[in-house]
Amino acid sequence: FWMTDDAADSTTQGSHSEADQSNDSQDWEPSPRWPQLTNSAARRLRRKRVADRFTKQLTTMEASPGYGQEACPSYGQDLLTGGPCSDPPAPCLDAEMLSDLQLKLSEDGRKGVEDALAAIRGQVWSLAGDPKGCRVVQLALERASQQEASELVLELHGHVQEAATSPHANYVIQKVVSQLTFSAASFVAEELAGSCARLARHRFGCRIFCRLLEFFSTQNSTLQLVEELLGETQELCCHSFAHHVMQAVIENGTQRHRKQVVAALLTDPLAFAQDKNASYLVKFAFRYSCQEDNRVLLAQLSHPDAIAALAISQYGCHVVRALVEVEELDTQAVLHIIRQIMPQLRETKRGQRLLVDLGLEPDSF
Repeated sequence: FWMTDDAADSTTQGSHSEADQSNDSQDWEPSPRWPQLTNSAARRLRRKRVADRFTKQLTTMEASPGYGQEACPSYGQDLLTGGPCSDPPAPCLDAEMLSDLQLKLSEDGRKGVEDALAAIRGQVWSLAGDPKGCRVVQLALERASQQEASELVLELHGHVQEAATSPHANYVIQKVVSQLTFSAASFVAEELAGSCARLARHRFGCRIFCRLLEFFSTQNSTLQLVEELLGETQELCCHSFAHHVMQAVIENGTQRHRKQVVAALLTDPLAFAQDKNASYLVKFAFRYSCQEDNRVLLAQLSHPDAIAALAISQYGCHVVRALVEVEELDTQAVLHIIRQIMPQLRETKRGQRLLVDLGLEPDSF
């Protein structure tokens, strides 16, 4: 992290020695070697310097006029304004101080955690939108007690939709869901309501829904979000980001919601199986759908014409790989169909790769 005094003095001493030697080699005498610090001593020294610099910077910052006024308004104030939330303001902590906070949270004991939490209180929302600050907030949520973490995230209330579309703050919201109890994290699902389809299509927003389904899939607020999403199931299944949310519903959702997603796929299984994004959902449906739905899906995709079409397709070939692993199907019958179209498959690299993966061609890649 930082060069120790001994290392710095040793480096300086070496450069001076060379200069003295060049001037008069007879008068030059080597300086006595500085004692080498042990690893533990160097670590203690580094921590002491961090603590001293941290205390000095925090004291200076708190003494500055208007300290804390630039921070995000409190939860109650934000609700009273009734207006749209603004973008996260720039944090009052500079990059060096954020590095110090991260070090204190990572290496120091309980006292270091308490000092770090005191420094970020009132600035959680602004830090969440900062590249370095979001890492500090995530680490603070990991190291803090449930009570302390619950108090910190109050500053995020009213900002979930903005955070969900932020390249940095979305990670903080994910950490809130994965780290806190539902009572403390329930505001996340509540604030997403009404904008589910839009945010599920967002490259960052889709991650929030996946975390909610992973950790709080049976909670009423999460179930209500899924109900809202399933109003556009077919469109979301084919979307480049929203299909991840549909996958999370298949993996972690209730049986009823899972059946709704699979029902959408069953409206045109062959088309969905050849879609760039929905083809992943078809593979997961083989594994997670109920026996009845799985039987219907396999019946639609395992006849010779469908297998041949999938094998030649850019994305359907992935479904063929999944089909040969389904216990209910005769693997040899599937491979027999593939052998009949081997000349066509050899014409493309993906076809050649499929033949190798299925053991029908030697691996020449």
